[in-house]
Amino acid sequence: MTIAVSINKANRLERNDKLEDAATIYRDILAKFPKNTRARSALDTLQNRMQQQQNPPTEVQRQLQTDYNGGQHAAVAASCATLLNSFRKSHFLWDLLGNCHLQANNLDEAATCLNKACELNPNDAGTFCAMADVSQAQAQHDNALALYNKALALDGTHLKTLNNLANALIGHGRANEALVLLKKASLQAPDSAVILFNYSNALLKTGLKDQAKSVLEQATKLAPHLVEAQYNLAQLQSMEGAKEEAIDRFEAVLAKNPSDDRTRANKLHAQAQINDWSWIDEYDQHRRQLGLTGSPIAPFNGLTFEDNPDLLRLRIQAYANMQLPAVQPAPALAPELLDSPRPSRLRIGYFSSDFHDHATMQLMAGLFEAHDQSRFDIIAYSYDTVPTDNMRTRVKNAFSSFKDISQMSDSAVVELVQKDGLDIAVDLKGHTGDTRTALFSQRLAPLQISYLGFPGTLGTMAFDYFIGDHVSCPAGSERFFDEHLIRLPHSYQATDNTRVISDRQFTRKDCGLPNDGFVFCSFNNSYKITPTEFDIWMRLLAQVDGSVLWLLETSEASKDNLRRAAQDRGQDPDRLIFAPRLPQDEHLARQRVADLFLDTFVVNAHTTGSDALWAGLPVLTLPGRQFAARVGASLVSAIGLPELIVKSTAEYEARALELAQGPEALAVLRSRLQRNRKTTPLFDTTGFTRNLERAYDMAHARYLQGLPPVHLDITEGSAKDTQFPDPAFVSTVTTQTQIPSRAM
Repeated sequence: MTIAVSINKANRLERNDKLEDAATIYRDILAKFPKNTRARSALDTLQNRMQQQQNPPTEVQRQLQTDYNGGQHAAVAASCATLLNSFRKSHFLWDLLGNCHLQANNLDEAATCLNKACELNPNDAGTFCAMADVSQAQAQHDNALALYNKALALDGTHLKTLNNLANALIGHGRANEALVLLKKASLQAPDSAVILFNYSNALLKTGLKDQAKSVLEQATKLAPHLVEAQYNLAQLQSMEGAKEEAIDRFEAVLAKNPSDDRTRANKLHAQAQINDWSWIDEYDQHRRQLGLTGSPIAPFNGLTFEDNPDLLRLRIQAYANMQLPAVQPAPALAPELLDSPRPSRLRIGYFSSDFHDHATMQLMAGLFEAHDQSRFDIIAYSYDTVPTDNMRTRVKNAFSSFKDISQMSDSAVVELVQKDGLDIAVDLKGHTGDTRTALFSQRLAPLQISYLGFPGTLGTMAFDYFIGDHVSCPAGSERFFDEHLIRLPHSYQATDNTRVISDRQFTRKDCGLPNDGFVFCSFNNSYKITPTEFDIWMRLLAQVDGSVLWLLETSEASKDNLRRAAQDRGQDPDRLIFAPRLPQDEHLARQRVADLFLDTFVVNAHTTGSDALWAGLPVLTLPGRQFAARVGASLVSAIGLPELIVKSTAEYEARALELAQGPEALAVLRSRLQRNRKTTPLFDTTGFTRNLERAYDMAHARYLQGLPPVHLDITEGSAKDTQFPDPAFVSTVTTQTQIPSRAM
């Protein structure tokens, strides 16, 4: 049949209103002769005619779309349903009705309508994007990704698909792929605040914070009302040290939504970081509902506000319920494997983004090197985004395998780790920055342990155990944890007894300190300092002539506020000396010129505390109730100096004054500290590692017996310390197994 004959046949079919049959002939011609202009023109004309017959009038479509864009989804859905009685083959109506159902979360109805729209027009990218949105809402993630990709195959520039697919990829931990899509979308729509906001999120997820800030600034200029962009920009400003700008921006967000607990908590924490203590009164006004009735708050912020572990657990649980996926239960051990012997080498996986020069590695590097690799196969799973440094090189050499998972999606990581067949997975991050703790919800190993990164419960059943000790987790504290406690025999904190202290001999002049007079010191971060400690410190300065308070320099705003607070308490602001940051080995060395380290209360010195003790500087500490408030006592107890652990603020002040006015007693204490550094458990890296390995063995042995996790008390078989319950906790024990607190 010639082209002319075929076209004539199609024309007859058109005249007889057999439009689909005519269109089929034109398409057949174009399939064989794609450059035939007569067939192309005839098909275009026919399709316009078909569309006019199948769809309501243009002005009706325009009004429906306007109403939909204005949020009148229920009214538009009703109109579409009525019009479909007359226009059953209208792709426009089926598509719009499907989107109305999607907006109302009527997902089954949305899927039905959009499938019908696809049948009528299988070449519309927008319809496939909407179908993908439905699948995403139904948690059919693989299907959603396939539909988004189908939409892009039809139209690679479809803006909504680029945006929504990118957001879906971010949710799957595939931020690098999302970044490519959102960059493309932002170039197409440089004035879209929503696109720019999502682009900034992808930049943040991939560690490109400077670029993210720039994009966020563009987004907030385009749409000041875009609250999430304002919040994220405030977060970035805070992380960069622009605390006052961040506080102003947080307050602007709160002005629009006073019940936004997440923003309020971040604002209060930023104020605490610059020692603007007005945060305390505001916190007291909101503490009963903060993080509980509104949006969850960041767990780390929560533990800094007050020493209340019951309240902290509730807040963390609310956060974990919102942020973490549904937890996969631990797989039951197959009956044939019950009571099977221990593997020759237990496979232990350590997960962190801190495998570089970071406080966590300063503590952990020695442990990794001390592991008995004849009995333990230790694997690092690293999601760092920082360049390699000497510490990273060092710890990489300590592992039997070091796996960089920083560019892998969550699903790919889970698949990799499960294939590796770990016996125990250890999370070293918890609810801190750059975490991927959500991975543990997918059950990476039969046993999952939280250690070191976050000083408290993670508020989720994803973890079987939390590693502490008898001082940081005394009897009765079990109720503060969703995990079962592993109590090590001495301090829970790993330390590295090969840490280098610089040979540089610092003088007081080098440190900006006076030549004479007692040097009280507290190198804790500024947010840990509250009026409670500061009032005591100022009274000590008043009673010890010529004394000074040596603090860590954090920001100009913090220095100004602390100096002003000193003056308000009748002290010369110049008696506060601020230490600039130095390389770690020099920071350790300069602490030798101080006389006494004064700990903070709600959150003690953690790594900072072991720094001071390793440098030979005594640490005076007052244990509180929450884990973060008992770490100082844990460290001091493990180094054998119980007289530096006090029971009240009054005793804290009296002991500090006694040591400041009694140089002989202080000299004896420092001499003991120097001896104990090498002879007591705190800096016995190998001994600590063996105790931790014993904990792994005990937990795994229970698993091999088919027994559930319980609180575990790890001993060395010859404990010399007398154990007794801490009276602050013993009356409130709610767990089945009571484990006494180690004497402090």
